[in-house]
Amino acid sequence: MNKLLKLEALRGFAALYVVFHHTITESFFVGGINLALLFRFGQEAVILFFVLSGFVIELSFQKGKDKSFTLYFFKRFLRIFIPLIMVFLLNYLLIYIKNGATPINGYNLLGNLFMLQDVAGLKLNVITPPFLGNTPLWSLSYEWWFYMLFFLLITLIKKRISLWVYAIGILCAVSYIFYPFFLNRLLMYLTIWWLGVDLAKIYMSDEEINFKSMKTGLIAICICIIVLSINVYINQHSWSARLKTPISIGISPWLEVRHFGFALVAVCISLLWKKLKWVGFKYTFGFFEPLAKISFGIYISHWFLISHANYLDFIPNLIVRLILYSIICILFAYFIERVLYTKINKAFMNKFYAKKTS
Repeated sequence: MNKLLKLEALRGFAALYVVFHHTITESFFVGGINLALLFRFGQEAVILFFVLSGFVIELSFQKGKDKSFTLYFFKRFLRIFIPLIMVFLLNYLLIYIKNGATPINGYNLLGNLFMLQDVAGLKLNVITPPFLGNTPLWSLSYEWWFYMLFFLLITLIKKRISLWVYAIGILCAVSYIFYPFFLNRLLMYLTIWWLGVDLAKIYMSDEEINFKSMKTGLIAICICIIVLSINVYINQHSWSARLKTPISIGISPWLEVRHFGFALVAVCISLLWKKLKWVGFKYTFGFFEPLAKISFGIYISHWFLISHANYLDFIPNLIVRLILYSIICILFAYFIERVLYTKINKAFMNKFYAKKTS
Protein backbone atom coordinates (compact mmCIF):
# COMPACT_ATOMS: atom_id res chain seq x y z
CA MET A 1 0.00 0.00 0.00
CA ASN A 2 1.30 3.45 -0.96
CA LYS A 3 2.61 5.56 1.93
CA LEU A 4 0.01 8.29 1.39
CA LEU A 5 -2.75 5.71 1.12
CA LYS A 6 -1.70 4.62 4.59
CA LEU A 7 -2.28 8.17 5.76
CA GLU A 8 -5.70 8.16 4.09
CA ALA A 9 -6.54 4.86 5.73
CA LEU A 10 -5.68 6.27 9.16
CA ARG A 11 -7.93 9.28 8.51
CA GLY A 12 -10.80 7.00 7.59
CA PHE A 13 -10.20 4.82 10.64
CA ALA A 14 -10.02 7.82 13.01
CA ALA A 15 -13.30 9.25 11.68
CA LEU A 16 -15.15 5.95 12.03
CA TYR A 17 -13.65 5.36 15.48
CA VAL A 18 -14.96 8.73 16.72
CA VAL A 19 -18.44 7.77 15.47
CA PHE A 20 -18.32 4.53 17.48
CA HIS A 21 -16.88 6.41 20.46
CA HIS A 22 -19.87 8.75 20.58
CA THR A 23 -22.47 6.09 19.69
CA ILE A 24 -21.42 3.11 21.82
CA THR A 25 -21.14 4.85 25.18
CA GLU A 26 -22.45 2.37 27.74
CA SER A 27 -22.29 -1.24 26.67
CA PHE A 28 -21.87 -3.40 23.59
CA PHE A 29 -21.67 -7.02 24.64
CA VAL A 30 -20.39 -9.69 22.27
CA GLY A 31 -19.87 -13.15 23.72
CA GLY A 32 -20.21 -11.75 27.24
CA ILE A 33 -17.46 -9.16 26.64
CA ASN A 34 -18.26 -5.46 26.78
CA LEU A 35 -16.64 -4.19 23.57
CA ALA A 36 -17.69 -0.62 24.41
CA LEU A 37 -14.45 -0.42 26.38
CA LEU A 38 -12.56 -0.48 23.06
CA PHE A 39 -14.21 2.77 21.99
CA ARG A 40 -13.33 4.95 24.98
CA PHE A 41 -10.47 6.72 23.20
CA GLY A 42 -12.19 9.27 20.98
CA GLN A 43 -9.89 12.01 22.26
CA GLU A 44 -6.90 10.02 21.03
CA ALA A 45 -8.46 9.70 17.57
CA VAL A 46 -8.65 13.51 17.38
CA ILE A 47 -4.97 13.79 18.34
CA LEU A 48 -4.22 11.39 15.49
CA PHE A 49 -6.16 13.75 13.20
CA PHE A 50 -3.93 16.62 14.34
CA VAL A 51 -0.72 14.82 13.41
CA LEU A 52 -2.12 13.71 10.05
CA SER A 53 -3.36 17.24 9.36
CA GLY A 54 0.08 18.72 9.96
CA PHE A 55 1.55 16.22 7.51
CA VAL A 56 -1.01 17.00 4.80
CA ILE A 57 -0.69 20.79 5.08
CA GLU A 58 3.10 20.76 4.85
CA LEU A 59 2.98 18.35 1.91
CA SER A 60 0.32 20.23 -0.06
CA PHE A 61 1.85 23.65 0.64
CA GLN A 62 5.35 22.67 -0.47
CA LYS A 63 4.04 20.95 -3.60
CA GLY A 64 1.89 23.96 -4.57
CA LYS A 65 3.34 26.54 -6.95
CA ASP A 66 1.34 29.51 -5.68
CA LYS A 67 2.30 30.20 -2.06
CA SER A 68 0.35 33.43 -1.63
CA PHE A 69 -1.63 33.93 1.55
CA THR A 70 -4.78 34.72 -0.45
CA LEU A 71 -4.84 31.31 -2.08
CA TYR A 72 -3.74 29.54 1.08
CA PHE A 73 -6.42 31.24 3.19
CA PHE A 74 -9.31 30.63 0.84
CA LYS A 75 -8.36 27.02 0.19
CA ARG A 76 -8.42 26.36 3.95
CA PHE A 77 -11.54 28.53 4.44
CA LEU A 78 -13.55 26.75 1.76
CA ARG A 79 -12.38 23.32 2.92
CA ILE A 80 -13.64 23.88 6.44
CA PHE A 81 -16.50 26.33 6.17
CA ILE A 82 -18.50 24.97 3.23
CA PRO A 83 -19.13 21.62 4.95
CA LEU A 84 -19.43 23.32 8.35
CA ILE A 85 -22.13 25.81 7.30
CA MET A 86 -24.13 22.95 5.80
CA VAL A 87 -23.77 21.08 9.10
CA PHE A 88 -25.03 24.12 11.02
CA LEU A 89 -28.05 24.45 8.69
CA LEU A 90 -29.03 20.77 8.78
CA ASN A 91 -28.50 20.52 12.53
CA TYR A 92 -30.76 23.51 13.16
CA LEU A 93 -33.34 22.22 10.65
CA LEU A 94 -33.61 18.92 12.54
CA ILE A 95 -33.96 20.80 15.83
CA TYR A 96 -36.65 22.99 14.25
CA ILE A 97 -38.60 19.98 12.94
CA LYS A 98 -38.45 18.32 16.36
CA ASN A 99 -39.00 21.30 18.69
CA GLY A 100 -40.14 24.21 16.54
CA ALA A 101 -38.37 27.55 16.32
CA THR A 102 -35.43 27.59 18.74
CA PRO A 103 -33.54 30.78 19.65
CA ILE A 104 -29.93 30.88 18.48
CA ASN A 105 -27.27 32.12 20.85
CA GLY A 106 -25.59 34.79 18.74
CA TYR A 107 -22.45 34.89 20.86
CA ASN A 108 -22.09 31.11 20.54
CA LEU A 109 -22.63 31.19 16.77
CA LEU A 110 -20.12 33.99 16.24
CA GLY A 111 -17.62 32.26 18.52
CA ASN A 112 -17.85 29.15 16.34
CA LEU A 113 -17.65 31.10 13.09
CA PHE A 114 -14.48 32.77 14.38
CA MET A 115 -13.21 29.34 15.50
CA LEU A 116 -12.99 29.98 19.23
CA GLN A 117 -14.99 26.97 20.47
CA ASP A 118 -13.92 24.24 22.88
CA VAL A 119 -15.53 21.88 25.39
CA ALA A 120 -16.19 23.93 28.53
CA GLY A 121 -16.96 20.92 30.71
CA LEU A 122 -13.48 19.48 30.16
CA LYS A 123 -11.20 22.54 30.15
CA LEU A 124 -10.91 25.82 32.00
CA ASN A 125 -11.49 29.31 30.60
CA VAL A 126 -13.19 28.19 27.39
CA ILE A 127 -14.52 31.07 25.30
CA THR A 128 -17.60 29.33 23.92
CA PRO A 129 -18.86 25.74 23.47
CA PRO A 130 -19.42 24.06 20.08
CA PHE A 131 -22.51 25.36 18.25
CA LEU A 132 -25.79 23.54 18.93
CA GLY A 133 -23.99 21.16 21.26
CA ASN A 134 -22.16 19.42 18.40
CA THR A 135 -19.23 18.47 20.64
CA PRO A 136 -16.82 17.13 17.97
CA LEU A 137 -16.56 20.65 16.54
CA TRP A 138 -14.21 21.56 19.40
CA SER A 139 -11.22 20.38 17.38
CA LEU A 140 -11.99 22.62 14.39
CA SER A 141 -10.90 25.72 16.28
CA TYR A 142 -7.48 24.14 16.80
CA GLU A 143 -7.24 23.03 13.18
CA TRP A 144 -8.16 26.45 11.82
CA TRP A 145 -5.67 28.34 13.93
CA PHE A 146 -2.99 25.72 13.28
CA TYR A 147 -3.45 26.47 9.57
CA MET A 148 -3.16 30.21 10.14
CA LEU A 149 -0.17 29.88 12.47
CA PHE A 150 1.55 27.60 9.97
CA PHE A 151 1.54 30.26 7.27
CA LEU A 152 2.55 32.98 9.73
CA LEU A 153 5.45 30.95 11.09
CA ILE A 154 6.87 29.82 7.75
CA THR A 155 6.68 33.43 6.56
CA LEU A 156 8.37 34.99 9.60
CA ILE A 157 10.85 32.29 10.57
CA LYS A 158 13.31 31.14 7.92
CA LYS A 159 15.66 28.98 9.98
CA ARG A 160 15.10 26.36 12.69
CA ILE A 161 11.35 26.86 12.49
CA SER A 162 10.54 23.54 14.19
CA LEU A 163 12.83 24.41 17.09
CA TRP A 164 10.98 27.70 17.55
CA VAL A 165 7.59 25.99 17.44
CA TYR A 166 8.57 23.41 20.03
CA ALA A 167 10.23 26.01 22.28
CA ILE A 168 7.10 28.18 22.20
CA GLY A 169 4.94 25.13 22.89
CA ILE A 170 7.00 24.19 25.94
CA LEU A 171 6.86 27.75 27.30
CA CYS A 172 3.10 27.76 26.83
CA ALA A 173 2.88 24.43 28.67
CA VAL A 174 4.69 26.07 31.59
CA SER A 175 2.35 29.07 31.48
CA TYR A 176 -0.59 26.65 31.41
CA ILE A 177 0.19 25.69 34.99
CA PHE A 178 -0.55 29.22 36.16
CA TYR A 179 -3.37 30.24 33.85
CA PRO A 180 -4.86 28.05 31.11
CA PHE A 181 -6.60 29.95 28.33
CA PHE A 182 -7.25 29.76 24.59
CA LEU A 183 -3.94 31.10 23.27
CA ASN A 184 -1.45 29.18 25.42
CA ARG A 185 -3.54 26.03 24.99
CA LEU A 186 -3.50 26.49 21.21
CA LEU A 187 0.26 27.11 20.99
CA MET A 188 0.94 24.20 23.32
CA TYR A 189 -1.08 21.83 21.11
CA LEU A 190 0.63 23.18 18.01
CA THR A 191 3.62 21.05 19.02
CA ILE A 192 1.51 17.91 18.43
CA TRP A 193 0.31 19.16 15.04
CA TRP A 194 3.87 20.11 14.11
CA LEU A 195 5.01 16.51 14.51
CA GLY A 196 3.06 15.89 11.30
CA VAL A 197 4.76 18.87 9.64
CA ASP A 198 8.18 17.47 10.53
CA LEU A 199 7.23 14.02 9.26
CA ALA A 200 6.21 15.56 5.93
CA LYS A 201 9.43 17.57 5.69
CA ILE A 202 11.52 14.44 6.19
CA TYR A 203 9.32 12.50 3.77
CA MET A 204 9.77 15.11 1.00
CA SER A 205 13.52 15.38 1.56
CA ASP A 206 13.89 11.63 0.96
CA GLU A 207 15.62 11.28 4.31
CA GLU A 208 15.01 8.27 6.50
CA ILE A 209 12.04 8.78 8.81
CA ASN A 210 13.20 7.37 12.11
CA PHE A 211 13.68 8.24 15.76
CA LYS A 212 16.86 10.18 15.01
CA SER A 213 15.27 12.42 12.39
CA MET A 214 12.25 12.99 14.65
CA LYS A 215 14.16 13.42 17.90
CA THR A 216 13.57 17.18 18.29
CA GLY A 217 9.80 16.84 18.14
CA LEU A 218 9.71 13.74 20.32
CA ILE A 219 11.91 15.39 22.97
CA ALA A 220 9.65 18.46 22.92
CA ILE A 221 6.57 16.29 23.44
CA CYS A 222 8.31 14.49 26.32
CA ILE A 223 9.13 17.82 27.98
CA CYS A 224 5.52 18.94 27.58
CA ILE A 225 4.36 15.69 29.19
CA ILE A 226 6.66 16.31 32.16
CA VAL A 227 5.45 19.91 32.55
CA LEU A 228 1.80 18.87 32.23
CA SER A 229 2.34 16.08 34.76
CA ILE A 230 3.64 18.70 37.19
CA ASN A 231 0.47 20.62 36.42
CA VAL A 232 -1.58 17.58 37.43
CA TYR A 233 0.29 17.34 40.73
CA ILE A 234 -0.27 21.04 41.47
CA ASN A 235 -3.73 21.72 40.09
CA GLN A 236 -5.84 18.58 39.77
CA HIS A 237 -7.94 19.27 42.88
CA SER A 238 -8.47 22.98 42.28
CA TRP A 239 -9.25 22.51 38.58
CA SER A 240 -11.66 19.69 39.34
CA ALA A 241 -13.46 21.95 41.80
CA ARG A 242 -13.67 24.77 39.27
CA LEU A 243 -14.97 22.45 36.57
CA LYS A 244 -17.40 20.95 39.11
CA THR A 245 -16.51 17.40 38.10
CA PRO A 246 -14.61 14.56 39.82
CA ILE A 247 -10.92 14.15 39.05
CA SER A 248 -10.68 12.08 35.87
CA ILE A 249 -8.33 11.36 32.98
CA GLY A 250 -11.10 12.74 30.78
CA ILE A 251 -10.88 16.32 32.09
CA SER A 252 -8.15 18.92 32.69
CA PRO A 253 -5.45 18.75 33.88
CA TRP A 254 -5.23 15.00 33.19
CA LEU A 255 -6.72 15.38 29.71
CA GLU A 256 -3.73 17.32 28.39
CA VAL A 257 -1.29 14.68 29.68
CA ARG A 258 -3.40 12.04 27.98
CA HIS A 259 -3.32 13.95 24.67
CA PHE A 260 0.41 14.51 24.64
CA GLY A 261 1.11 11.01 25.88
CA PHE A 262 -0.88 9.53 23.04
CA ALA A 263 0.85 11.77 20.47
CA LEU A 264 4.19 10.42 21.69
CA VAL A 265 3.00 6.80 21.65
CA ALA A 266 1.34 7.14 18.22
CA VAL A 267 4.44 8.56 16.53
CA CYS A 268 6.72 6.01 18.20
CA ILE A 269 4.49 3.12 17.12
CA SER A 270 4.41 4.54 13.58
CA LEU A 271 8.21 4.72 13.46
CA LEU A 272 8.55 1.16 14.75
CA TRP A 273 5.87 -0.11 12.36
CA LYS A 274 7.64 1.59 9.46
CA LYS A 275 10.83 -0.22 10.47
CA LEU A 276 8.85 -3.46 10.24
CA LYS A 277 7.77 -2.44 6.70
CA TRP A 278 4.16 -1.87 7.81
CA VAL A 279 3.51 -5.57 8.16
CA GLY A 280 -0.22 -6.24 8.57
CA PHE A 281 -1.30 -2.65 7.86
CA LYS A 282 -3.28 -3.61 4.77
CA TYR A 283 -5.37 -6.08 6.75
CA THR A 284 -5.99 -3.81 9.75
CA PHE A 285 -6.22 -0.10 8.97
CA GLY A 286 -6.08 -0.52 5.19
CA PHE A 287 -9.80 -1.29 5.01
CA PHE A 288 -10.68 2.26 6.09
CA GLU A 289 -9.02 4.07 3.17
CA PRO A 290 -12.29 4.53 1.17
CA LEU A 291 -13.74 6.57 4.06
CA ALA A 292 -10.96 9.15 3.92
CA LYS A 293 -12.57 11.22 1.18
CA ILE A 294 -15.63 11.88 3.34
CA SER A 295 -14.01 11.57 6.78
CA PHE A 296 -14.32 15.29 7.57
CA GLY A 297 -18.02 15.31 6.68
CA ILE A 298 -18.64 12.24 8.85
CA TYR A 299 -16.69 13.72 11.73
CA ILE A 300 -18.58 17.05 11.87
CA SER A 301 -22.07 15.64 11.26
CA HIS A 302 -22.23 12.27 13.03
CA TRP A 303 -23.05 13.79 16.43
CA PHE A 304 -26.57 14.85 15.40
CA LEU A 305 -27.07 12.44 12.47
CA ILE A 306 -26.06 9.23 14.29
CA SER A 307 -24.79 9.39 17.88
CA HIS A 308 -27.38 11.76 19.33
CA ALA A 309 -29.96 11.55 16.57
CA ASN A 310 -33.71 11.38 17.27
CA TYR A 311 -35.26 12.23 13.90
CA LEU A 312 -36.12 8.56 13.24
CA ASP A 313 -37.49 7.81 16.71
CA PHE A 314 -40.75 6.66 15.11
CA ILE A 315 -38.89 3.50 14.01
CA PRO A 316 -39.05 1.12 17.00
CA ASN A 317 -36.08 -1.11 16.14
CA LEU A 318 -32.79 0.40 17.38
CA ILE A 319 -30.58 -1.54 14.95
CA VAL A 320 -32.67 -0.44 11.96
CA ARG A 321 -32.52 3.16 13.19
CA LEU A 322 -28.73 3.05 13.54
CA ILE A 323 -28.32 1.58 10.06
CA LEU A 324 -30.53 4.29 8.55
CA TYR A 325 -28.79 7.00 10.58
CA SER A 326 -25.43 5.77 9.28
CA ILE A 327 -26.59 5.70 5.65
CA ILE A 328 -27.98 9.23 5.96
CA CYS A 329 -24.76 10.48 7.53
CA ILE A 330 -22.60 8.91 4.82
CA LEU A 331 -24.78 10.34 2.06
CA PHE A 332 -24.77 13.78 3.66
CA ALA A 333 -20.99 13.65 4.14
CA TYR A 334 -20.57 12.63 0.51
CA PHE A 335 -22.78 15.51 -0.64
CA ILE A 336 -21.05 18.26 1.36
CA GLU A 337 -17.52 17.01 0.61
CA ARG A 338 -17.55 15.35 -2.80
CA VAL A 339 -20.33 17.35 -4.48
CA LEU A 340 -20.92 20.76 -2.92
CA TYR A 341 -17.40 21.54 -1.70
CA THR A 342 -15.79 20.13 -4.86
CA LYS A 343 -17.93 22.28 -7.14
CA ILE A 344 -17.50 25.49 -5.15
CA ASN A 345 -13.77 24.93 -4.72
CA LYS A 346 -13.35 24.26 -8.45
CA ALA A 347 -15.30 27.39 -9.34
CA PHE A 348 -13.18 29.45 -6.94
CA MET A 349 -9.91 28.05 -8.27
CA ASN A 350 -10.92 28.70 -11.88
CA LYS A 351 -11.89 32.27 -11.03
CA PHE A 352 -8.74 32.83 -8.96
CA TYR A 353 -6.36 31.72 -11.71
CA ALA A 354 -8.35 33.46 -14.42
CA LYS A 355 -8.02 36.72 -12.48
CA LYS A 356 -4.28 36.18 -12.01
CA THR A 357 -3.67 35.61 -15.71
CA SER A 358 -5.89 38.42 -16.93
